[in-house]
Amino acid sequence: MDPQHTPIRWGIAATGKIAGQFANAFSELDDQSQLVAVGSRRADTAQQFAETHAIPTAHASYQALADDPNVDVVYIASLQPGHVGDALTFLNAGKHVLVEKPMALSAAEVDQMIDAAQRHDRFLMEAMWMRFNPGPVEAVRMLNEGAIGPLRNLAIDFTISVPDDPRHRLRSLDHGGGALLDLGIYPLTLAWWLLGEPTTMTVDGTVERGVDTQCTINARWGDTTATLTAGLNSTGPLSARIEGDQGVLTIEVPFHSASQITLTGPDDDQQRIDTAPGSLHFQAAEVNRCLRAGERQSSRNPWATSRAILAACDTIRAELGVRYPTER
Repeated sequence: MDPQHTPIRWGIAATGKIAGQFANAFSELDDQSQLVAVGSRRADTAQQFAETHAIPTAHASYQALADDPNVDVVYIASLQPGHVGDALTFLNAGKHVLVEKPMALSAAEVDQMIDAAQRHDRFLMEAMWMRFNPGPVEAVRMLNEGAIGPLRNLAIDFTISVPDDPRHRLRSLDHGGGALLDLGIYPLTLAWWLLGEPTTMTVDGTVERGVDTQCTINARWGDTTATLTAGLNSTGPLSARIEGDQGVLTIEVPFHSASQITLTGPDDDQQRIDTAPGSLHFQAAEVNRCLRAGERQSSRNPWATSRAILAACDTIRAELGVRYPTER
């Protein structure tokens, strides 16, 4: 199959909530691509998912999905502890891969995935959908073009209320839980997107039953500072406020997929900018674009960026004292 000239055929690995959202969003793609298969660890869940989303083929294992000759690229929607193993399964089988964020549990795991992609000459990208959603994309464009002058301070929050149940995936070390990797990665990624790697970072947080339930990252780039917060125990503002010399830009709630931006000038005059709402299909469209261009990574979300952010998360987790079972 040559994805530059024929329909790109997608498979989905896993059948949970985010997999269903991706399947629903796939229909919004306006190019030639097809959702042709789903794989699960159980035949019944694969079949049910296929019937719900009108997918022609259901596989009772990820290996069967990897071996399917009619699949070109796989979206991995499993829980994060499985990302590295699942990605290696598909890359080693010659499939291109879009893997749900966080790309892995650590930078070391990302290195394994990049190595496999390079050895097999396959496309690989972290599914950080925020980097492709119209609202954040427009906000970053405006800021880069000087809408509020030089940036001075960022306050970005992703704090939500999660049931205090150790079986909940966000509160389970076995499931890769914790506020940082599942939620805090969004504020960190947005700040990184705007300013690059911080010059310095300090972190404070709360750890309960081995899982980080709250973290605050204070980052600095010269004269620019950022307070990046994430948590599981309450509902936060869920917005991004970026202050500059000539005004304030706010990406409204929830900032990672918001369709509304508010620009406040130095005289407190306000302008509202509306965009299309966030959707998981925008990142799939980028994968399709890259495959048709023969590219093995996206310039909009390259391997080096995903790895660097996970390396920063490694440092933050070490300071908080959070270690996953696979690291012991």
